Amino acid sequence: MSWLNAGSNRVVLGALIAAITGPVATQAADIGDPEPTQEYASQWGLGAGVGIKRSPYRGVGNETNAIPLLSFENRYVRFFGTTLDAKLPSAGPVDFSIRARYGLGDGYKSSDSSYLSGMDERKGGLSLGLATTWHNDLANVSLEWMRATSNGKGNRIKLAVERSFDVSNSVSLTPYAAIERADRKDVDYYFGVKTSEIRANRPGYEGRATTNIEGGIRLNYTLTKQQNVFVDVGVQHWGAGVTDSPLVDRSTSPTMRLGYLYRF
Repeated sequence: MSWLNAGSNRVVLGALIAAITGPVATQAADIGDPEPTQEYASQWGLGAGVGIKRSPYRGVGNETNAIPLLSFENRYVRFFGTTLDAKLPSAGPVDFSIRARYGLGDGYKSSDSSYLSGMDERKGGLSLGLATTWHNDLANVSLEWMRATSNGKGNRIKLAVERSFDVSNSVSLTPYAAIERADRKDVDYYFGVKTSEIRANRPGYEGRATTNIEGGIRLNYTLTKQQNVFVDVGVQHWGAGVTDSPLVDRSTSPTMRLGYLYRF
């Protein structure tokens, strides 16, 4: 558990939100969501979370953060953390949505480590795309496509699967796994080294499309009908397009989070 040692403490809100809720934003409704009093009733949620993630960037240690959590859902929209879904008509067990997400936790600052000194800041921004989830008895299978509206205008496609198991009336376990394809523009923006950024110990690098894999397990404990505590332990494995970058010195990023959510 050496990856839990204190490291760089920079808020990575987007990464934490995505990990706490699991591979797909629709999981927010599964974290102790109370039964609505009427069909399509609006539901609010408020809570807090804390997490630790091992950064892939060279010289950057663990990223530790504590953030508020806010959720809202009705017939037309679903909001959780930094993800907003505009719901489209469903087809039986398959739902569809137009998705917007703000990636606050992506990228780095040149001050994050001595090796990154002289690099231009890379930062997350708004991405727009489409998402769908197939709900069935075996597992929930989701697919999303997101395109950055700025900062490289890269594309990401993610396929995720998860299955929840009830351990008791108040405890459930949800293993999950996902595979993500990031295109050349996306990888080049976050992990590339431009000509102006080349140093004696930092060669140039032009990013290329890559495939990242993640998996983990989430535990949800229902305190009351409205209150839930959840713990998530996972790991992300970076593809060759990322690990070949001189900015990266590890191929996996373990994560651990916990949080509390109250639904009104």
